[in-house]
Formats: sequence, C-alpha cells, structure tokens
Amino acid sequence: MDPSTSLTTHLLTLTPTAYKSATEHPFLTAAATNTLPDALLLQWLLQDRHYALSYISFIGALLSKLTIPTSSNRLSTLSWEVTDTLIFSLNNIKTELALFDKILIEEFGWKEEGEVEVLPITRAYQDMFAGAGSGKVGFLEGMVVLWATERCYFDAWGFARKSSSTSGYNGNGAGGHGQGGKGDVMTRVFIPNWTSEEFKGFVGKLEELVNRIVEDEGVQIGSEVWRRCEATWRQVLWLEKGFWPDL
Repeated sequence: MDPSTSLTTHLLTLTPTAYKSATEHPFLTAAATNTLPDALLLQWLLQDRHYALSYISFIGALLSKLTIPTSSNRLSTLSWEVTDTLIFSLNNIKTELALFDKILIEEFGWKEEGEVEVLPITRAYQDMFAGAGSGKVGFLEGMVVLWATERCYFDAWGFARKSSSTSGYNGNGAGGHGQGGKGDVMTRVFIPNWTSEEFKGFVGKLEELVNRIVEDEGVQIGSEVWRRCEATWRQVLWLEKGFWPDL
C-alpha cells in the first residue's frame, strides 16, 4: 500500500463487497421509488429515531475526551476544530430529531406512549456507540466510528437519490405505492435532507479531521491502532447493512 494513503481512503477500499451491501440495499431502492410498505417505513423511522437519540450520548462521550484549548490561537488548533465539529453535529441531530417527530406525528399520526421497542440491530448500534465512547477506546477510533457511520449514511442515500432518478420516479405517487401511502415522504423530505450539500460538507470535514488526527498522533500504517480502526470500519459496515429492514 502507498505510504501516502490516508486512513479514510484505505478504509473505503478495504472491503468493497461489504461496503456495497451497506450502501446499496434494496430498502434504499424501495425508499427511492415510493414502494415501501407504510408499516415497514414506520418501523425504520422509529428505529432511526432511537439511533439519533443514542448519537447524542456518543458525541457527548467524544467531547469529554477532548482538552479544550485556552491559548490565544484556540480557533486554529486541531482540538478546537474537532470540538467545533462535534458541537455542530449535536445541533444537527437536534434538528433532525425534531424532523423525525414532526413527520411521525403529522404523517403517521404517531403518539409516543411509553417506550418504543428497540430492535436487536439498533441495540447493537447503541452498544457500539457506548463502546466507542468509553474511556478504554482511543479518541481516533471513536472519530472513525462517527465518520464511518455518517459516510455510509450519505453514500446510501446518494445511491437512493440516483435510484430515484434512473427509475423515472417523479415523486408524485406514480412510483407504485401512491394510494394514500406514506412512502413518498422519503423522496419528498428525507432523501433531499440526507444528500444535501451541508451534509456532504459535514462528512468531508469529519474525513479531514480523522486523517489529521492520524497524523497528529503519529499512527503508522499497519500499527495496532490502524488495525483497530480497520476492525471498527468492518463493524460499522455490518451494522449498516443490518439496519436496513428486509423487504
């Protein structure tokens, strides 16, 4: 491998078959063509909402590992750039949770009465977040988890957006579901949200920060930390694939 290869570039090409399975799932094609059964769509939205709620604690755990710089050049330090990006992610997930609640209530008539069941795959994601945020795990590995989940999500919905375009689905219910179903909420609301330029920029910033942390910490290709990041990447891909419901 070329010594100049960044960690993120290496990971993106490490397991192409697993990456394809995680980001080109049939659920995404159905979401892009308005053919998801309402019950399955509701199930997925509720589980993704659970994911988003656990994301908050995960980001908080990452922030707790940082030393906030107090020097006069604080704004130009790597530590502050990471801090600023993590704070941005918290604000973003707050907005996203509000969107989830709005769609669930207004379009599905959902009312949260008690706890919604957390499916095993969602619990597994929560466990990974908890582990990556623990004091036993290095900060780089936690940042790899964050970048990997966001990169997979962005690419998955990019695949969905492309599927919507190539299928000829026009977003007005003509895709095969459109008899009072809610499937079009994906093409109407969520796919544009998760393929936006702002989200793309956020994912790109996380990638930049991960690679700068690698350089700052002097992580060598093939080192123990490098191999742990590879294992983390594989775990994220497994979880991403499993998180998409089977049709």
